Amino acid sequence: MKIKLCLILLLLIQSVIQAQWLLYPYMNKQQIKVETMLYSDSFAHTSIKPFLFYYKKLADSLNFIFVQLKDSTIGITISPVLNNSINQNLNWYQKYGFFTGVFYKKKLSLQLNILQNFLNPEKWLIDKNDSIGIIPGEGKYLKLNSNIWTKTLFNYNLHWHAFSFLWFDMGYGKHFLGEGHRSLFLSDNASSFPYVRGTAKRWKVQYVVLYSFLEEPRWKNFNMKYTRKNSTLHYLSWKINKSLSFHAFETVIWQTKDSIGNRYFDINYLNPIIFFRPIEFSLGSPDNVIMGAGFNISIKKKTHFYSQFILDEFKLDEWQNKKNWWGNKFGIQTGIKTAVKARNLNFFYRLEFNAIRPFTYSHSDYLRAWGHMHQPLAHPLGANFIEWLSQLSLNYKKWLFELYGVYFRQGEGTAYFNAGNNIFRSYDDKRQEYGNYMLIGANTNVKYLNLAIHYKIKPSWDLSFFTKGELLLLYKENFNPESQYFIHFGVSTRGISYDRY
Repeated sequence: MKIKLCLILLLLIQSVIQAQWLLYPYMNKQQIKVETMLYSDSFAHTSIKPFLFYYKKLADSLNFIFVQLKDSTIGITISPVLNNSINQNLNWYQKYGFFTGVFYKKKLSLQLNILQNFLNPEKWLIDKNDSIGIIPGEGKYLKLNSNIWTKTLFNYNLHWHAFSFLWFDMGYGKHFLGEGHRSLFLSDNASSFPYVRGTAKRWKVQYVVLYSFLEEPRWKNFNMKYTRKNSTLHYLSWKINKSLSFHAFETVIWQTKDSIGNRYFDINYLNPIIFFRPIEFSLGSPDNVIMGAGFNISIKKKTHFYSQFILDEFKLDEWQNKKNWWGNKFGIQTGIKTAVKARNLNFFYRLEFNAIRPFTYSHSDYLRAWGHMHQPLAHPLGANFIEWLSQLSLNYKKWLFELYGVYFRQGEGTAYFNAGNNIFRSYDDKRQEYGNYMLIGANTNVKYLNLAIHYKIKPSWDLSFFTKGELLLLYKENFNPESQYFIHFGVSTRGISYDRY
């Protein structure tokens, strides 16, 4: 009751605007809206999220509650978060908390996003038979009793505008690289993690260096102590002209303790501009290096064609012999999205295709796989799949209609055969050398449809009533088809939305 009263008091604070550079908190509910607005700037780097922008440009549209103190030297933003939902099976979740930011002049800011979550729906557990309580995107929950799980989510970001072209961030949260609904580089599927991030922006180029501190539950025994691994990531976005942008990506993942000893954060990977593959070869390193590239073509700032290509490992002679060698590991994404903004109407549509070959993102040990908290850091399906997805969003005055559909097909292995779909399984474990074609293994076919309707009760608070219907059709080879449906009702302010597929 006290927490709810505090939220009400926060909502009553009057709004005052102050100019400030900041990272827009990565919250899916408003992501499309903010991204569409940023496309009005021909040289905005929209593939890098959280977005970095000048606060005054978008403050009026984002409905942040803002307080100005001490003659504009210090400012505070406050935005309550509330999300309550229940479905026809009486599965429910509750999320409440707030987002707040404290800003000092135009150089320093601290942003906090604190949520207290309570869940009852077993469908969100990765594997309910293990009863480990890991929720995709949120991490390990505490089991209060047989029906209720809880977790306090605490994300923060300390932001320093060091020079006119250079920003530094340190915090605990998520990142996303790409123009798609999915990313083959770095996505927001996994749980939050500690990070240090540097961003340089000059001319038509924005460059990001991200140092991440990751961890995994012990393999095959999730109740044991967590083990650490780290990664360094480089990402370059180059706006060649107003219509064309090019992106380059590379990352290296290593375990902090191996047969050599304690490596902690390897000094060889601290250099913010060096290429990892030559360093790995020179050190004789067993670490996992992944590279990629992408582009985006825009037409009149409304329609965008985008693509990503991920390369984990490749040998040309093995590709030419056409025997489907296991080590040729790569994936591709291609998509189109369009956004139209009128006076009272906002329309958005996306069509996207993703395909990733077996064993991509995996390594000889799960502590060098491109994942965190036993969840992939790129595409949530891991590898050895093809996927089609579409999104349709229509916002008219206080009404928001959203339609989201996914079809994917994935080849899965068994205890006796490694099909390369599970990126945390060692690629040396029970795999075959050749014959690793796309969708090898027993196939799973999934069709998923999600229709949501939101009505804003109080636009200035972003307070909405919503209803959502989900339909899931599942077919596994050698098993009977399954179907599930869910109907949800609830209220929410801005917050993190989550789709199962």
